[in-house]
Amino acid sequence: MKIRAFTLAEVLIVMALIGFLFTLMLPNLVQKQSSTKFIEEAKIAQSKLQDALDATVKANNGALPQDWTSVRNASNKSDAIVKELAKKLQIMSFCQDTYKGCFAGGDYRTLNGQPTKVITDDMEPYQKTSAPAAYTTTVTSYQNDDDDSYDQDDNQEPQQVELQYTPAEPEASSTYITLLEGGSVVLKTWSTKCDGILSSTDTLERPFCGIFYVDVNGPAIPNMLGVDVFGFWLSGTSILPMGFYGDAMAFDYNCLRETTQKNKYNGLGCTAWALKNKNMEYRKCQAGSRLGWQKATRCNQ
Repeated sequence: MKIRAFTLAEVLIVMALIGFLFTLMLPNLVQKQSSTKFIEEAKIAQSKLQDALDATVKANNGALPQDWTSVRNASNKSDAIVKELAKKLQIMSFCQDTYKGCFAGGDYRTLNGQPTKVITDDMEPYQKTSAPAAYTTTVTSYQNDDDDSYDQDDNQEPQQVELQYTPAEPEASSTYITLLEGGSVVLKTWSTKCDGILSSTDTLERPFCGIFYVDVNGPAIPNMLGVDVFGFWLSGTSILPMGFYGDAMAFDYNCLRETTQKNKYNGLGCTAWALKNKNMEYRKCQAGSRLGWQKATRCNQ
């Protein structure tokens, strides 16, 4: 009985077909692996920022960022807030008001591939908080005789304290840093006192002070919003991911893979989705049509 063996040509054909199929699968495997990594790094960055904010608020006896003494006395608000958080963060590079050395600059793209300068631009007017020329606030505090901090002392009676705020100059400010563990962060503010209200479709009033943009792998590619770049609101004592259910930076309109609209924020609205659902399915199918907070969380559902 003759046993037929494969010829060399047949083996080469089979190997070529396997190689071809692998090349078709490779981009999806790479995308899935990178997406998981970027989401994990974004969660770590949010956690580190939140921990630093919690510790700084506690060190200032519960005062919000705008009421920290160093921030009230500074004209550059984003710089002052970052320097306070830096006491609790491990910062490698402090690039101050320039992206150079911290971010990739003008090489960023939105989720649908449009060029965007959201990293380098000032906060847009519709996001700004009010900034009067002079600002004072009267608060109840446990004030010591020799300073105006929020040091509470059981032996001291609460008293009314008038806080003075140095006007923001420039009104809009950005402060850029890189973290020792990796990743780049910029804080953008636009006010003398963080007294804004975060826009949302629900009735909950969330305080608004500024925005954090985080590039989880620094200047390295892909430099794309919603992929390795994520947005967070500095809201009182919370670091809130953009695009949460009810956020005016809506997932359905600011996380669109297939659109011809030029929206320089497109992709930032993916942040809450990526962190909550632990996926970037919006890179495969359209947000709002198939994916949504009250719809499917996977393209194949």
